[in-house]
Amino acid sequence: MFSALLQSVSLTQRALLVSLLLCCVPASALELTGIPNSHDPATLMKDGDTYFHFTTGGGVWYSRSTDLTDWGNPGTIFGSGWPSWINDAVPGFEGEFWAPDAIQMGDYFYVYYSVSTFGSSRSAIGVVRTPSLKNPNWQDLGMVVQSYGGSDEINAIDAALFRDHDGRVYMSYGSWFGGLGVAEINQSTGKLASGVTKIYGGGHQSIEAPYITRNGDYYYLFFTRGKCCQGSNSTYKVQVARSTSVFGPYTDERNLLPNEDGKRKGPGHIGILKQDGCNFTTTHYYDLNDGGTAKLDIQMMTFSGGWPSMTHNFNNIMDCGGTSEGLYQIQSRRSGKSLEIEYADTENGGNVVQYDFNNGLHQQWYVIDQGTGNYSLINALSLKSMDVWGVSTSAGANIAQYDYLGGDGQRWQFNSVTGNYVEIESELSGMLLDVYGNSTENQANIVQWDRTGRSNQHWTMIRQY
Repeated sequence: MFSALLQSVSLTQRALLVSLLLCCVPASALELTGIPNSHDPATLMKDGDTYFHFTTGGGVWYSRSTDLTDWGNPGTIFGSGWPSWINDAVPGFEGEFWAPDAIQMGDYFYVYYSVSTFGSSRSAIGVVRTPSLKNPNWQDLGMVVQSYGGSDEINAIDAALFRDHDGRVYMSYGSWFGGLGVAEINQSTGKLASGVTKIYGGGHQSIEAPYITRNGDYYYLFFTRGKCCQGSNSTYKVQVARSTSVFGPYTDERNLLPNEDGKRKGPGHIGILKQDGCNFTTTHYYDLNDGGTAKLDIQMMTFSGGWPSMTHNFNNIMDCGGTSEGLYQIQSRRSGKSLEIEYADTENGGNVVQYDFNNGLHQQWYVIDQGTGNYSLINALSLKSMDVWGVSTSAGANIAQYDYLGGDGQRWQFNSVTGNYVEIESELSGMLLDVYGNSTENQANIVQWDRTGRSNQHWTMIRQY
């Protein structure tokens, strides 16, 4: 009944309905079962119907779940061996890979991993990729960044990846020694696309495990302070600071998760899964009721007054009245054809048309939740934004691609339509994406138009992973 109600109302009405219904639904902490062991967990990734949880362990260890609650079916990326480049980069490495993180870019899932030895800044971050997590074919791409043991270097561990509103991907990393850094990632190679910018810490402060996310106009830098790896004696706690730039400065540091909360001691290593408008947030903690064993924890993050807060009190796999972040095929209800950039153009002004789907990246779009009810739609080939051409508010204005500038003509809302379809509404004009002339032909132009209720304004969002 809840799902049916959500499909019949607009996004704004949907969010209000969710909040009204959830106020009457008893919520409780999510109790994980199966194999919940974890230390420095990666952001949860979903491939089809399965979630993947990568964490510190031999061979880059991971487990799987279909409901976020029961975890099992473990595996490793490298088995008992490791890539040969590691032997030169980190002498003495013994196979324990630290603090992985995962992201999907283009046709691949990428997993970033750390190699080091305890207490040393002679470290490296590597990356491996596969076209599928459910049926993996891992290809190691080698080193992404390295530190050489200097006392003031940014230690090359604890990588964390995130995609900004403009489609760019950034990696933050670091610990103690020289503090925390961030760099842009080349989405074709998985390697650095820019130099590293120091953003926080340094001078051997007890700081590590950064993670950046964006909500509205602010970037939020999460990190841990204290000491890990001491079970029930861990002094870890999770802090947060914010900035209007991904490169900082990050200010007004405040505590997000205290060192101890009931049975949970020493939380650390934030990751955020943005699904159905919710922020499912992962950390590890040391279980005081189980001898200080490190376990996975999943909480819900919300934002109020410009700052995040966390709660264990939510129901399993909620729908918060939004669209999950991810890579999508956007298919016309009227024609069954998909939105693409005509001729796979990568330049500004490339036209958005409909065409038979052939699995090209120019036919796929990153949907990026801005945390405000609006979304970016970034083409997976060009990494440019879907745009109302000329900042027009007129019916019939063309839809094209352009570098993301953050204007209202590049912000979109999804309104539910009966039958699991959506309308895609421009924040600028309030008009809808429309197949011009109600056409069913390949290369028919996409424009904005007043709401008609016809099927050429209805779209199916088909997630590609």
